[in-house]
Amino acid sequence: MTTPSTKEQRTFAKRIKEARVGDAGAQYDVALMYANGLGVEKSVEQALIWTESAAKKGHSAAQYLLGTAYQGGLGARKDSVQALTWLLRATESGSDKAPLKLAKLFAADAPALGSDFMLAAAQRGVAEAQLAVADGVAHTAGATDGDSLNWTRMAAEQGLAAAQFALGQLLENAPESIRDRVAADHWYREAAAQGHPGAQLALVRLDDNGQGHLHSNNSGGRKTTTRERRGLGDQWDLYCARGTAQDQYHLGLMYQGGYGVEKSVKQARTWLQKAADAGHPDAQLALGNLLVTNAPAEALPWFQKAADQGLVRAQIRIAESYQAGQGQVQSPSNALLYYARAALEGDVAGLQGLAALMKASAGTLLWDFSLAAAQAGSATAQYAIGEYYATGQGGVEQDWRKAVEWYRRAAVQGHGGALCALGGCYAEGLGVKRDIVRAVGHWEEAALEDQPRALWNLGEILAQGLPGLQPDARRATLLCKRAAQAGFAPAQATLAALFAKAKKYDKAVHWWTLAADQSDPEALFNLAHAYRTGWAQPVDEHQVFDLLLRAANTGLAAAQARLGLAYATGEAAALDPIEAAKWFLLGAQGGDAAAKANCQRAQQTLSPAQWREAQRRAAVWVPA
Repeated sequence: MTTPSTKEQRTFAKRIKEARVGDAGAQYDVALMYANGLGVEKSVEQALIWTESAAKKGHSAAQYLLGTAYQGGLGARKDSVQALTWLLRATESGSDKAPLKLAKLFAADAPALGSDFMLAAAQRGVAEAQLAVADGVAHTAGATDGDSLNWTRMAAEQGLAAAQFALGQLLENAPESIRDRVAADHWYREAAAQGHPGAQLALVRLDDNGQGHLHSNNSGGRKTTTRERRGLGDQWDLYCARGTAQDQYHLGLMYQGGYGVEKSVKQARTWLQKAADAGHPDAQLALGNLLVTNAPAEALPWFQKAADQGLVRAQIRIAESYQAGQGQVQSPSNALLYYARAALEGDVAGLQGLAALMKASAGTLLWDFSLAAAQAGSATAQYAIGEYYATGQGGVEQDWRKAVEWYRRAAVQGHGGALCALGGCYAEGLGVKRDIVRAVGHWEEAALEDQPRALWNLGEILAQGLPGLQPDARRATLLCKRAAQAGFAPAQATLAALFAKAKKYDKAVHWWTLAADQSDPEALFNLAHAYRTGWAQPVDEHQVFDLLLRAANTGLAAAQARLGLAYATGEAAALDPIEAAKWFLLGAQGGDAAAKANCQRAQQTLSPAQWREAQRRAAVWVPA
């Protein structure tokens, strides 16, 4: 009996004779024999020579082979021009594979041309091209469901598993007029028989819904046994080894759930990892979910990658992880970012998560974003951080040293508010050694930025004078007027006092009224005095009482003492010695001398029960 090697040698000897006399088919066969070492010693160089010879004689398969050789540098140098030339000639000669190759080459840089070649390959019966055309048609405006269905069916009938799966999906989810779930089940089975994992999962889903059965090579519609699932594992693995990331993702789900294969967390992780490494967002999320219980730190990067690709479910997952501090430092600000991205897509979980996070962590979020902006160099944010430390708000303890540090950073950049606040720290000795000269220097800089508080502070200093600094009423008035015209209530009150001192009562009343409208305590008290003395017309005792009450409710001790006197004497108010004693007590606590004296008199006048009631009222009083 002749051995195979001898048969191959005889075949080669015969075909090379025919090739040498110019037979293109023989030349192509000889090229393949040299390429594969069949009946002759393997030689890539000889394979290329005979391929080129056959190609020049118009042999379409040789032209296609030569084009792919130049494209990939297989036995020849890479040459895109030669590759394109021979692939085009192969297409003209009737090759069915060449148009598909050209379509892939042009897909990125010339998509319209790539689509033309893909259609040509599909029309020549290439199943892969037919499926690609079907997908393109599905996303083309004006195309019908039937157009996509027809192309997908052509590819499916040629045995392409991916097309069979796609056809099953189309038939299962199509409009009522063309929906056919029995046929969908059939095509899912055909694809699953070739090891397509997505088709297997579809059959699992249909079976759970009572509409189908799990795939088994030997079942007539029954579910697979454990032994059968073990035997089928190799089939799925083989298919997915050369399949897409989507296939690998589906196989990972199969192993994770034990659908058609023996359940295996290890195998699930292997295939999900392959798909995740290829950038498949659903696989990245699934891998994260698989890891999160035992290895949360390993899970988070996969949630992050899927979320950054726009997968809403992953955005919710990573947001929840950041919010809970799962496997990392808790970060409400990062949680906010991912909830917001999901919410912008209209996702209900994203909207709910965003609302709950804002309610629970509004202060923390404001601090986090402000600090990040401050550290990045924003003067506005640096000033805001200084304010947090100065007031002890935003979840931080009051710390004047840190407040001064952040005020300084913003002040260096010319931030008016920070310059003004820094001046205040030096004036009061808060976080720094008291230095009125430096305070005035900072206020002068802030005044150049038209900062109302700085203008007012300078005006106050010039109005009162300091050791070594004579009062300057004229300049003080000008500075306070600039701040007052900007709507700054304390400056309006000071300006009014300066006008009153100059006996310009009409102007004083005007500015006190504006400041009182903003509930400035001094303005309310002084305006009440203006009405009592007749500086403001007409004289109205009830107006006086209302202004005193508003001023007293801000906590101004002088107003509380005067309001107590109104209740004690019945001036524009009903006589009420207990209420009078309450306000005397409050004024005395604020340091008002008259209130202290009147408080002693009230205690001597009232009964013990009345005095206890006055004390109770004072204790529960809260400033407005």
